[in-house]
Amino acid sequence: MLHPCVPLVATMAVALLAGCGQQSSTDPYGANSTVEDFSELRLSLTVNDPRVKNELERLQAEQSLPLQVAQAYRDRTDEATEQQVARFLEGRNPSHIDEALTESDRFWNLNSPGRELLIESQGREFLKDWNVARTAARNVLLQPKARFPIQLEAGCFADPTWTGTMHCLARAELLEAADQASGDNLSEAVTAVAYALAYADQLNQVPMLAARNAAAAIREEAFITIRGLLKHPKMSASQLRTLETVLQQTIQAWPDDTELWKADRAYGLHFLEVVRSGNFASLLTREEYNAMKESGELDMLQTRIMRQLTMDQAFYLDAMKSIVETANRPYYDRVAGLNAIVDALNVAKDADQFPVISGDFLLGDMLAQHAKLSKDKSRTMIWLAALQTVNGHPPQEMPNVDFSGKPIEIEEQPNQIVAKFDGIPGDIPPLVIPKLARD
Repeated sequence: MLHPCVPLVATMAVALLAGCGQQSSTDPYGANSTVEDFSELRLSLTVNDPRVKNELERLQAEQSLPLQVAQAYRDRTDEATEQQVARFLEGRNPSHIDEALTESDRFWNLNSPGRELLIESQGREFLKDWNVARTAARNVLLQPKARFPIQLEAGCFADPTWTGTMHCLARAELLEAADQASGDNLSEAVTAVAYALAYADQLNQVPMLAARNAAAAIREEAFITIRGLLKHPKMSASQLRTLETVLQQTIQAWPDDTELWKADRAYGLHFLEVVRSGNFASLLTREEYNAMKESGELDMLQTRIMRQLTMDQAFYLDAMKSIVETANRPYYDRVAGLNAIVDALNVAKDADQFPVISGDFLLGDMLAQHAKLSKDKSRTMIWLAALQTVNGHPPQEMPNVDFSGKPIEIEEQPNQIVAKFDGIPGDIPPLVIPKLARD
């Protein structure tokens, strides 16, 4: 789901709901509603069109409406961790997190030669800024079944800043790895990388695209850091085995995407409910609202959206039913169905029956998002198979890459193994792992 209102925090969203929206005369929510109230779907559940009515009744029966999905997340996580995790993550300025991530991006830039293990004055400054939080976070955020503040009931108004905080903590671990490696402390370096990957593992279990995207970014940066460690003269075979164990745990715990897309559908239904209540304007930033209001585009767009909203919601529900039902399959086995949804949107646009909310807001980046998550899993699978091979026990049969469906390609040479990432999006260089003497 494309979340145009994600940068808005809940308090700002409430102000916009009260100040910018054009409430329907039949709006059952009222001026004092909170963003969480829209998860009750008071309006959507009264729609008589069978395409919407029947599907919402089916979702209710299988416990997949927004409030039910939120409760399911609470049921499978540990309530005892909730306040401790929330206290640790809350209160961080979103602009500070964004700035910290932007300024530290270059430390993992593959196009910058020699930067794989960069630990210079700025890198040490970042590590210093996050070091206290880094050491404390290991005990707080890596608890089994930790409950994170995903705010499912708030829909797209949920504040995802906490995922950026975890990304910063993981980057601090990777800079700690670089710092330890610069002092030839490879065991400590590998341990720090393992903690960074553990944050990604935690985020993998959270049914929220912002969390999964942060997990993918952490793993990408961890793999770049490990490439640097592999070139270190003190790297040992035991450390390669440790890395294999860490990635084996990652793959074993990798969830299928069913719960993720159920939760994303819940966000989408919340979004549609806000629109149905006449509050489409609340989903725009203040700048977007002012510009569209001044040009007259806002009134025309709102009229068009409301006129075809039931058709729009029916399209969305049908598309998400297909997405959720196939979410447990590999990407290569479901990409045809994803492309069919994109084709249907294109046909509707050509016929001047385009579902604006589905096409421009909820499903606009759907195919790219699925591909991104598959790339993350595929890359991790290849790394694990490469480490298993160099450690002397390659898979009996090479797994098929999640993205392409083709077997993983690993070439074994006298002194090293070479794994290829062909067929995966992005220019990922081959992975070369030296064969090290047993210790």
